[in-house]
Amino acid sequence: MNNFNKEIVEISKNPFRIFSINNFFDYNFYLDIRKLFDKLGPKELSLTKNFGKTFITSDEANFDNDKENQIFSKLNKIIFSDEFFYFFVKNSYIKNVMSQSSILRKIKYSRYPILQNSKVSLLDFLFSKISVSYNFSYIKNNGGIVPHVDSQRKYLSLLLYFPDDIEKETEYGSSFWSSKSPNFSNTHISDVAKINEFKNNSKVLFKAPFVSNCLYGFNRNDFSWHTVEPIDVNPNYVRKSLNINLIYQN
Repeated sequence: MNNFNKEIVEISKNPFRIFSINNFFDYNFYLDIRKLFDKLGPKELSLTKNFGKTFITSDEANFDNDKENQIFSKLNKIIFSDEFFYFFVKNSYIKNVMSQSSILRKIKYSRYPILQNSKVSLLDFLFSKISVSYNFSYIKNNGGIVPHVDSQRKYLSLLLYFPDDIEKETEYGSSFWSSKSPNFSNTHISDVAKINEFKNNSKVLFKAPFVSNCLYGFNRNDFSWHTVEPIDVNPNYVRKSLNINLIYQN
């Protein structure tokens, strides 16, 4: 797969970096991954539990036929490869350091990222060790994700959507917000009144279209607020996305 030479489209630099890559996977392989979602899909989702959201990690995923296992194995081989990791590091390293509002955070994140299990030298502590994980995410019709900023351990988030080709669902992409209020931890605003207050005092920086085979990514800082706004597509609809996370381990 010659994915790592794809063109990155820069969407935003401030208050945090957002980018996209069109035609991320070979389209036939993208359609194969979509079949895995159908196989894994939860039998029931409730809006009263985690706002209708659940996910299945790659470690939890299990398939019972050879074709599905081949697709899954290929997906793992790509996402957990050195090439995949260093493609994004190369294109994110400086931008991530510069986007940090704290001088101490800039210094910490100036350590060059390497894969968690890499062994460079006795001076490994001078590097940021990063783990890679991913999950199959499902959100029930009219469900969503409340305003939040990811944990300080998050280096990079990558999102790939799997729509059902229903016109209305194009509005179900992630919303990224410009807010003057920093969030120093992984605090989620779940109180309705406080959610309304946040939205009244913020503006939408970018709303990602929920379309096929376009990957969206963003680097975490104290202002990288994002949500998934509830959409009523149809009663049986389930929103599906592949979420890939790069996480600091030191």
